[in-house]
Amino acid sequence: AGVFQIESAGMTSTIKNMRPTEYKQVVALIALYRPGPLGAGMVTSYINRMNGKEPAVSYDPRLDDILGETYGTMVYQEQVMKISMKMSGFSAGESDSRIRKPVAKKKIKLLTDTVFHWDDGKDETTYDHWMNGAVQNDYKKETAQKIWDDVLEFASYAFNKSHSAGYAILVMQTAWLKAHYPKEYMASVLTSYMGKTDKIVHYVTAYRHEGVAILPPDINESGRDFTAVPEGVRFGFAGIRGVGEGVGEAIMEEREKGGPFKNLHDFVDRMDTSQANRRVVEALICSGAFDSTGYTRMQLMRFVDKANPENIIDAATRRQKVRASGQISLFDLFGDMEGSGFEEEVPEPDGVEWDRSVKLAKEHEVLGLYVSDHPLRPYEYALAKNRDYTIADIEVAEEYADASGAVHERFKVPEGKVIRLAGMVSAMQKKTTKNGDSMAIVTLEDMEGEVTLVVFPKLYKKCAATLAGQVDEETGESAGDVFVKVEGKLERSDRGNQIICMAVEPLVLDEKSNRPKVLEVNIPASLLTRPYMDSLGEVLGRYPGLDRVELRVEATSGDVMRMELPCRIDARNMVLLAEMVDLVGRQGKVLVA
Repeated sequence: AGVFQIESAGMTSTIKNMRPTEYKQVVALIALYRPGPLGAGMVTSYINRMNGKEPAVSYDPRLDDILGETYGTMVYQEQVMKISMKMSGFSAGESDSRIRKPVAKKKIKLLTDTVFHWDDGKDETTYDHWMNGAVQNDYKKETAQKIWDDVLEFASYAFNKSHSAGYAILVMQTAWLKAHYPKEYMASVLTSYMGKTDKIVHYVTAYRHEGVAILPPDINESGRDFTAVPEGVRFGFAGIRGVGEGVGEAIMEEREKGGPFKNLHDFVDRMDTSQANRRVVEALICSGAFDSTGYTRMQLMRFVDKANPENIIDAATRRQKVRASGQISLFDLFGDMEGSGFEEEVPEPDGVEWDRSVKLAKEHEVLGLYVSDHPLRPYEYALAKNRDYTIADIEVAEEYADASGAVHERFKVPEGKVIRLAGMVSAMQKKTTKNGDSMAIVTLEDMEGEVTLVVFPKLYKKCAATLAGQVDEETGESAGDVFVKVEGKLERSDRGNQIICMAVEPLVLDEKSNRPKVLEVNIPASLLTRPYMDSLGEVLGRYPGLDRVELRVEATSGDVMRMELPCRIDARNMVLLAEMVDLVGRQGKVLVA
């Protein structure tokens, strides 16, 4: 994730199959990974030829120097130009104006119907000039015709090599940076999306899956932006709602001047309370910025609570006003003298913390996402069982360029598709229609993002209680997290994505529902060969998920050897199960436990 041009799931999968080792192969991949070549099977063919699984095609040995780098596959507009010059005698200008431009603009009739005056004095169509020139240069007429036919087909996906080469340089540079400086690179990617919560959530999730920890802000370690630290990537002050860049800069300046902050009391005393006011300090506490001082967030909030007559914000403000007036207080005279009776007493940590859901809700409020933990983290498997996509998948789009170089988007989840989602209700607005019926606009959240649900009156009557969850009798508000699974149609607009709900049901999240399944593969020892295991790995690798795979190998003696394979798959996928049954054949057995 985060590597220029190649972070889509489809492109990532293609690169894994391709395993490029040279710059020219990356250039070709950028040119080929578009609807035309993909639909024509050219990507698969190119990869097979590159890896020696298919023989490279040669029209004529004299043209191998032009098509050799792409294993006989026409990939670039420049290759067509060079063939026209070498085989048919076109000049450089003629190959550009009479071949490249019409092909790029898909003006095929211009190639076959329009008569041009050529540099050699002849008046003929581009097709005739191509064929006659090839014959004059001792190329077989059948060869020239075959290449011409392929050029016409090529018009649907012709790509400029210079465009692809430029993209490939950035691909290799960003991939190198991520490989050699992963935390620094990831920090820069996250910083570039500061303020775009949906993007931050996407990359935080992706980097966690890649094994890099995303850490909450820290009063003694955070910078303005996301920064690389030994333990992972640290959240920056600029990402905390209510803490402006100016406050972040002031914190870093004071930290540089006076050293690390010992605790919240030390921070409040050293910082100007006109900048680090109560709202700012509360945001820092809820974000986790003071966790490293050893105090719980609940206890820290008591220290600054306005209802507390001894709160340290008001005390610090009074001291700073006295100092600003030029007066000398007893605290200034004796506060630093041990045993004077005027040193500030800092209570010991009591270890009492908010309920997990409260703590995380407050963290989410100031950061826009969950960093230290997530309410749904214990139930990842149960969520996966009850959905077709994550919410982040809805936003995933692949960019591709057409023959003119224009860039377009193709979404992973097309508009109008009926999909299943699962997550927690983070917000709900009850509305009344013109007919006086009640409906709801709901925000559904999972571990990777959030999306708007539209629940119209007929459905709302059935699921109102489910969406409300447990209600506090005194306040009338929800008394806990509400988990649901929904089915609906995806709609896209300039205002954002939304799901028009067709069904909303409660989602039961408990230990039983969250227990992963196990795919048991039983085979005789006679099948335990390297080619067979390679085939098994290929099949399992196509269906990633959260379920375990256990291989049971039975020897001729009847002894059974059991081993867990180092992969996680989707044991609910019926296509996977069908492929596994074919693979083990009558000699084996496949079970899901």
